[in-house]
Amino acid sequence: MPGTIKKNRKKHLRNLERNKSGRNATVKMATYTGGENNDKHYAAPTITFKNDEKEKPQTFNQALAAGEVYEFRSKRRADRFAAGSWKKGKEKREAMKAYRKKIRQKNKTRKSNGR
Repeated sequence: MPGTIKKNRKKHLRNLERNKSGRNATVKMATYTGGENNDKHYAAPTITFKNDEKEKPQTFNQALAAGEVYEFRSKRRADRFAAGSWKKGKEKREAMKAYRKKIRQKNKTRKSNGR
């Protein structure tokens, strides 16, 4: 069983066969926290498909077995990667804009709740 990917994460994800399929949603990712003291942060795809078949949900363990789990030292880096920091060009700009908007909204609700 392959381990987590710690180096060249962007390059690895860009070169996955599924990203060359021409579909719009080839990678939808989520973040996970684990390790002995919850000190490891991961990003992994939540959908999978082969060739022309319909996309299916993918669990963390299935992604780990497929060698598609990316390990990070901080939650923020894992969140940014899952949001799309691995993309290039216009897609990356749009993904990061949406990520920043989501963070701003999250911070606004925290302030309005008195946290």
